[in-house]
Amino acid sequence: MATQPPTHVPVLLQEVLDNLVLPPAARILDLTLGLGGHAEALLARCDKGARYLGVDRDPEARYLARRRLGDDARLEILACAYEDLWNDARFLAWKAESAPGGFDAILADLGVSTLQLRSPERGFSFRDEGPLDMRMDTTSGPTAVEWIAEQTDESLADAIYQYGEERASRPIARAILRAHREGRLATTKDLAEAVYTVIPREPAKRKGHSDPATRTFQAIRIAVNGELDRLAAALEAAAGHLRPGGRLAVISFHSLEDRIVKQTLRRLAGIYDGPGRTAPVTLPKLLKLIHPGGLAPSEAEAAANPPSRSARLRVAERLP
Repeated sequence: MATQPPTHVPVLLQEVLDNLVLPPAARILDLTLGLGGHAEALLARCDKGARYLGVDRDPEARYLARRRLGDDARLEILACAYEDLWNDARFLAWKAESAPGGFDAILADLGVSTLQLRSPERGFSFRDEGPLDMRMDTTSGPTAVEWIAEQTDESLADAIYQYGEERASRPIARAILRAHREGRLATTKDLAEAVYTVIPREPAKRKGHSDPATRTFQAIRIAVNGELDRLAAALEAAAGHLRPGGRLAVISFHSLEDRIVKQTLRRLAGIYDGPGRTAPVTLPKLLKLIHPGGLAPSEAEAAANPPSRSARLRVAERLP
């Protein structure tokens, strides 16, 4: 475990505080506790009767969040992926005792965390060499290199195209699997170098483009952790656990996430986005959209905290 948490600035913090309603004795569910930045600010606005359940699959994140938040009696931390939370016996027992009427606020800050990106041993970033792991939960599931070993040219290319929106997915997939067969794929540097054989790094750097490996790393990380597999279902479950008037706030960091969040919240608000002029069935109207276009970071936040630039916050309120 890390002894000191990395510098962490929670994204869109003021917007989250402005849009989550915290009545006396508020009940709050944080689906992605991370290093506890949002939790710290939200708890500071709550009274002594509040109850806060923070959920995270990452053991190191839970450890550092507890160090940051101390022995606050209002806080409970649960080891779980938010996608698996809704039928978890520990969650159901806590909710029955502490939030039987549902939650006043539910927050989900999606994607990879600052802790994970800045820890070379976690294997999320090509900026520092580390083992090719990429698991958010380091105690279970295949590592990135193990996942790659199970892929074919076609399945790996499909994942890179679908989750990374990378147009050169097919030659990149072939280069990665070639490196694996030749015993040259053990670290994050190895994976990046395989990508650079298809899209050279220096020309992209001279043109001011993002690193050519960025999209591939994003795609493999999403696939290894199943980040998008059950996102829509998890958001629908979260909406069902809100009290009337309670709000769900979701922060996404790339277009794939945001598209799922947007479409799911719109559907739960009774808005039909499919083909034709009218929905083939009557859509339930469970939510009301707050800021339908979503909220982006201010210019000041984007300048001070570059990782926030791609973030978007969407908020919806549970109807009676």
